[in-house]
Amino acid sequence: MKCSICGMLVDSIDDAIDEGWIPCFFEGEEEHGPVCLSCSEKLICEGSDGAFELKDEYRGRIVYSEVLQEEEFTEDVVLGFILN
Repeated sequence: MKCSICGMLVDSIDDAIDEGWIPCFFEGEEEHGPVCLSCSEKLICEGSDGAFELKDEYRGRIVYSEVLQEEEFTEDVVLGFILN
């Protein structure tokens, strides 16, 4: 699993649970996740409805790792053999 904010990796769901990761949170109506303990302590709070959400001061300021990953591969890549 990969933290949707910082990109930190964890080997399994069990490890993420043990390390205190949050499975999902909301920025407005958009759902994101998972998020590591370090990012959640700084950036996430519990909303009035009990769901985790991004703190107001960070809304619109986070570029999520899944967005970066999609943007990295917008161009076609052609691989071939190089003959000497």
